[in-house]
Amino acid sequence: MASESAPTDHLKEAEHLSLALSEALSSGDEQEAVRLCQRLSQLCVPVKVSVSSQAYPQDSIRLWVGVEDAQSDSCIPVFVEVSPYMTIAQLKDKINLDYGFLPSLQRWVIGKRLAHDQETLYSHGVHQSGDKAFLFILSANAAHLTWQRQRLEEEQHRFEGIVESIQSMQLLPRGLDGCRGGGEKKAPALPARPPAGITTPDLPEPQLGWACAMCTFMNKPTRPGCEICGHERPEDYEVPDIHQPDQDEILRIQQEEMALLEYEKAQQEERDRNYMMLLAAENQDLISTTLEIDCPICLNTIEPGEGVVLRECLHTFCRDCLHGTIVNSQDAEVSCPDSCESKLMDREIKALLTEEEHQRFLELRLNIAESCSEHSFHCQTLNCRGWCIYEDEVNEFHCQICDEINCILCRAIHSGMNCKDYQDDLRIRAENDQAAKQTKQMLENLLKNGEAMKCPRCDITVQKKDGCDWICCLMCKTEICWVTKQARWGPKGRGDTSGGCRCRVNNQPCHPDCQNCH
Repeated sequence: MASESAPTDHLKEAEHLSLALSEALSSGDEQEAVRLCQRLSQLCVPVKVSVSSQAYPQDSIRLWVGVEDAQSDSCIPVFVEVSPYMTIAQLKDKINLDYGFLPSLQRWVIGKRLAHDQETLYSHGVHQSGDKAFLFILSANAAHLTWQRQRLEEEQHRFEGIVESIQSMQLLPRGLDGCRGGGEKKAPALPARPPAGITTPDLPEPQLGWACAMCTFMNKPTRPGCEICGHERPEDYEVPDIHQPDQDEILRIQQEEMALLEYEKAQQEERDRNYMMLLAAENQDLISTTLEIDCPICLNTIEPGEGVVLRECLHTFCRDCLHGTIVNSQDAEVSCPDSCESKLMDREIKALLTEEEHQRFLELRLNIAESCSEHSFHCQTLNCRGWCIYEDEVNEFHCQICDEINCILCRAIHSGMNCKDYQDDLRIRAENDQAAKQTKQMLENLLKNGEAMKCPRCDITVQKKDGCDWICCLMCKTEICWVTKQARWGPKGRGDTSGGCRCRVNNQPCHPDCQNCH
């Protein structure tokens, strides 16, 4: 007996605490509300807390509802008169009464979010007339709806309506005088149990799964995408631990795992094939075409294997057209004939040319490189192909082809003579020797153009090849300022600023164009 009275006492106390908590929350008594919540949590009794409908705006509004199903191309607009405090479950019941669509077939989307039964319209931003909502009607097969379940749901809604009407009655105490005239008015009796013939049906357990955000279809928990529209499952959804997959789900999961393994296997095989093809192509100097093509130069149809695919840009041409392009090129690098920025690779050029043509092409490259180099010097031996790129401190070039030593300053070969003796001898021979005359004329042109100068001490012709404005005469070792064309120091040598160009005396340069002659 004590075991039965204890739960009853807990329920009575929980009811009292719930009413007191409602009053404390309504009045804003925070401390009292906290104390009541602590006591209710100790009783471990299920309690529901909700906002009273009186707190919401009481005016009815006209809600714009777009209705569609899986077969419709566009939604059908309907206006429904609702209240902001109405829950989604109450809205479903209203649609059921007005239009005959069962609640289990209704999926509501408000503000791009799937609405749940316990949520209110106000929580979804429905505050005024003209606010929009969308209703998706599921088919009976999609909702797993049967006639038996439909009858159970109708009876359940009918019974809930009767219970709500009974709870809304104002019951008067027994013996209460209901009129001033002394007459006795009996209060309506509250039935102890539901009327005969109405029983509480056993509703099916709520279906586990996730609702598609696009079409609101309720999918099985293990499905990775929507069964109707293919939309992806929400990222934050987790399959419940209590879910037991049925045979169809188990078969589908097994098929998906097998398909994934097959896909990974096929993908790996494709990678291996591509890698082997890449190795085979790397070992070939020329990549031949595998399909029939039309050469964009000669417009002839080229059979498979007769054309060439360029490595850099993958453009295709016939071999004859590429051969002609290389032979007629006057540049060190051969560009793609299709007017793109890619260049033919050396291995491709060598494979398309004969040995003699390839040698001529290499010589052309050397000639172009020599002509484009600023500090290049060609060997002065007749018909010798030797040349070099010299640095500032280098004055001689030993040609490895003809084994002659060239003087870069005099731009001549004068073995056994220094530069002064050679230039003096050059003046004498220039009267009768045409070659010497030409060499003398070249030196005079250098002096005239400012590319050479006379040493202020020994009168030999000297040149500045590169670098700063300081040079040194090879014969008398006099330091010279190139920009002023005079000695760098005075008669006493290095450090004597009584003469010379006097650069940096009183922090003043010797010339506006001076480039560090010191």
